[in-house]
Amino acid sequence: MSTKPKKVAFILPSLSAGGAERVLITLMNKVDRERFTPEFISFRRNGHLKKLIAPDIKIHNIGSHKKVIFGLWSLKKKLKEIKPDIAMTTMAHTNFGLVMIKPFLPNTRVIIREAITPSFIFKTMRVGWLVKILYKVLYPRADLVISPSQRIINEFYELLSANTGHHKLLYNPVNIDMIRQTPFTPFKDPEARKKTLHFVCAGRMHPQKGFDQLIEALPYFRSEYDWRVTILGGGHERPYLEKLIEKHGLQDKVFLPGFTQTPWPQIGAADCFLMPSRFEGMPNAVLESLAAGTPVIATSTSGGIAEIAELAEDGVVQVTQTMPEFLDAMQTIKPNPAETYRASLLPYEFDTDRVVARFMNILEGRDEFNPKRIKVLKKRVKGYGKT
Repeated sequence: MSTKPKKVAFILPSLSAGGAERVLITLMNKVDRERFTPEFISFRRNGHLKKLIAPDIKIHNIGSHKKVIFGLWSLKKKLKEIKPDIAMTTMAHTNFGLVMIKPFLPNTRVIIREAITPSFIFKTMRVGWLVKILYKVLYPRADLVISPSQRIINEFYELLSANTGHHKLLYNPVNIDMIRQTPFTPFKDPEARKKTLHFVCAGRMHPQKGFDQLIEALPYFRSEYDWRVTILGGGHERPYLEKLIEKHGLQDKVFLPGFTQTPWPQIGAADCFLMPSRFEGMPNAVLESLAAGTPVIATSTSGGIAEIAELAEDGVVQVTQTMPEFLDAMQTIKPNPAETYRASLLPYEFDTDRVVARFMNILEGRDEFNPKRIKVLKKRVKGYGKT
């Protein structure tokens, strides 16, 4: 006896670049069409992520609302029209909006995905106090809250005294094939490469990513090798970073080539990926670096980085508490030239097929996996637990 596929509405505020948006699109694209019929709703019509959406998925645009709050009536109207069994979104402001209109959707199961640690919101937003109230009032009303990091779930319990019984951990899916099928470009001068350390960073140029604190620390970095740091990405902080590079005389050491949609060849060719972030959720850039075969050094404030370190092989992900420790970790790296991608270092828990299989069980209410808090081994995280 055949069962009619469940209709799932996936909702995003826009189709602009972002890790959370790409994760939701990946999950939507990959669900089994015999079990689910995905449809997509966007508050804004265009964005370069639109081309990532599978061609068989129906796309609904509900206007050009710059703020989600002004599009809630349109969202409610659209959801009443398409009558999904499940509605799912990500990003806190869109999560709040979907839960607010939940009473008008009595036959729709509402699932929200929280990708950022609450502490980041509280410390960086002027209206952090309001977000805290909305978390407390609205998130308990969702049928399910999905997070890509146990640290995020823990913070809801520890900072908000929230009942996390309806929270579930779902790691971010990483498309290893897409990353490793991107043409690899080895360095042109093999002999010079053997004597030079190549570090790489990737992300939007924003204070969250901590590129400024890395640049400020680099004058104190000492190595027996020549070295360079490439920071891939763009953003409003670029002029400030350029001034810092000039201030410290690092013009021949630190390079800002700009944004690229395919950073993996440069990441795969580097000796080490650096993540000096002040805050993260589950850092996709780290996962993609591991998939490209490149080890990682990160700050302990980089969201779920400790969980990645715990799941990865020993030494693959070094997590440090301070910038001096970060520089010490950089000193342990040796030149490791490659003609093609090295073997993947990504823990299998992040494989796309594995994550999507769990996600589909979650959508059907058949997933029973609800892990206890992950305990991070102190030997994996330098200074873990210090204040």
